[in-house]
Amino acid sequence: MVNAFWLDRNLRQAVAWLVDRHVTSSVFECSMVLTTAVQLRGYEGDLSFTHSDHPLTRWAAESFENWQYLRAYTDAAHEEWRYRWDHSPEESHGSWDQVAGLDTDVVRELDWPSNDLSDPPQLTGDWAAEDYVDAYRYYYANDKRHLFSWAKDRSEPPWIDEYTVDDADVSGRA
Repeated sequence: MVNAFWLDRNLRQAVAWLVDRHVTSSVFECSMVLTTAVQLRGYEGDLSFTHSDHPLTRWAAESFENWQYLRAYTDAAHEEWRYRWDHSPEESHGSWDQVAGLDTDVVRELDWPSNDLSDPPQLTGDWAAEDYVDAYRYYYANDKRHLFSWAKDRSEPPWIDEYTVDDADVSGRA
């Protein structure tokens, strides 16, 4: 499933809290969403194109501001990928190369339906909240525990217990 895990509004912090598996998948999947979104808006080139009807892609293609926010998240995930697995500053993930190579001036001038930044979609299964960060924290604390693994000095986010819900408690569920 394509997703960005909005665990904090500070995007550097959000990606530092990602489990190892989601660091890499965020770079890969979100890069493809970004290249697909610009193509939906008229960008031409030999770029990855996938999941054009996915809610994250539709959101990214709705406004340049949304696209930039996802790009900033993906850039932060790419830096986290370098950090966790000791990649040099010269090394880059292949999927990120396509995004980094986009002409930002051309992207800015594409036919965007909106000029406003909107909240990202909550792709959080049964977990929902008024605030998308809360929804993603519930989702992570309850549905992603089986993936909990952090390399280097990264560790479980301090809010995990606060967002963990007993089966009997249904707060946070959609």
